[in-house]
Amino acid sequence: MKKVISFIFDADSMAGRIICCILYILFYDYMFENFVYKLFSYMGGVDYVEMTFLKRLSWIVISVIPIIAYQKIEDASSFICLFLYLFVYLPFVHALFTLYGISNLSLYAYTGILCCLFFLYFCIGRFGTPLKNLDFSPSIPLVYIEIATLLLTIIFIAFRANSMHFVNIFTQLDVLYSLREENSENSSGIGLILYIQGWLSGAFYPFLLVCYLNQKSWLKTIGILCGYILLFMADMQKITFLLPFALIGMYYLIKLKEEIICMRLHSYIVLGVSLISIILFIIQDENNKVLFTLISIVLLRTVCVAGWLTQNYYHFFQENPYTYYTHINIVNALTGGYPYDRPLGQAVAYGAQNANANMFLTDGMAAAGLVGIIFIGCIFLVVLYFINAISYKYKKTDLFVIFLPSLAYLLNVSLFTTLLSSGLLILFVILLCFDTSSLNIRSINNNK
Repeated sequence: MKKVISFIFDADSMAGRIICCILYILFYDYMFENFVYKLFSYMGGVDYVEMTFLKRLSWIVISVIPIIAYQKIEDASSFICLFLYLFVYLPFVHALFTLYGISNLSLYAYTGILCCLFFLYFCIGRFGTPLKNLDFSPSIPLVYIEIATLLLTIIFIAFRANSMHFVNIFTQLDVLYSLREENSENSSGIGLILYIQGWLSGAFYPFLLVCYLNQKSWLKTIGILCGYILLFMADMQKITFLLPFALIGMYYLIKLKEEIICMRLHSYIVLGVSLISIILFIIQDENNKVLFTLISIVLLRTVCVAGWLTQNYYHFFQENPYTYYTHINIVNALTGGYPYDRPLGQAVAYGAQNANANMFLTDGMAAAGLVGIIFIGCIFLVVLYFINAISYKYKKTDLFVIFLPSLAYLLNVSLFTTLLSSGLLILFVILLCFDTSSLNIRSINNNK
């Protein structure tokens, strides 16, 4: 029995990985057809065209090919790529294969290019890198990073104090949404402060949190938790409130079962999605309508959101001009060429909501179609090489926690937004320049 479980769940079994992938996409297909399409197609932009046998076979093959190159979570890049594969690539491919009105040429061009890119992403750790063991001298001690974090936090509070409120995210949702909208409308003119908020949330706070957890410095750990709560009081985003608890939980979970998680995380995610599908199937009757709808909404906003948005973006940019990267503020400031009167996510949703999406949609399809996919795919390949090159002196399990906020952003927004506004570029600087010699975060067996 133990051998059977290892064969199916362990990442070093190619057959097991393929089985897990096929199970995942079949369950995903079932959920998309029966819950996302049937419940939310009225919103527009959501299609489900039944695949022919040949297309279904092609869909399975294109979905499976990248996972062949995956072995287990070996470094920070493979950790990031696994989540992008499950929650961006597979939904993207499925969305195009079930899309109404797409030509075979476009279908296989988009999915084929993305398939090649993800195959390369999973190969990065094994085939070496032109960027190796980057370092910076002189190194920056921890106290400098702590001072910078404290100063940025004080500046943030000074500018946002009048718009900060604490709301119970479980019992006061109506108040939370109202304050969020109000704060969003009043945020014009404080662009630098919004950047500071992203840098704190995505770089300074997660880095220091891991340092303090390694040091068992509980008072300073509580300080980081309070910092996240202050950010939440300004932006009213539930993820901001929950993020530090997720980081701490992940830190101790990985510490407890490091090797198992590195070997089986992909199969655990597949198992979780499969259980959700089974639960939805069981409760899809009138007596459980409220629970069924609630779980379906959660499903739409997590596992299936990338597929839903892929179809929205494809339909929109068949009839509207590409942005040619003018959706990036810096580019638009230089060229003034942005073709819409509202942010990209709102433009795609025709103002009905804010359809923020991952980089392959925003920096790829929206920017320049297939050419945009190729361009941003290659840029992200360089980013992954850089991540591995600056990560050699850190424990990989610490990096998983440190990069978790950036990963959350990558799943939902442009790569350039993640780099500039959400702190990933700042995090690169910290990791590259930090002096690890005085802390218990230095890698012992992870040097490459």
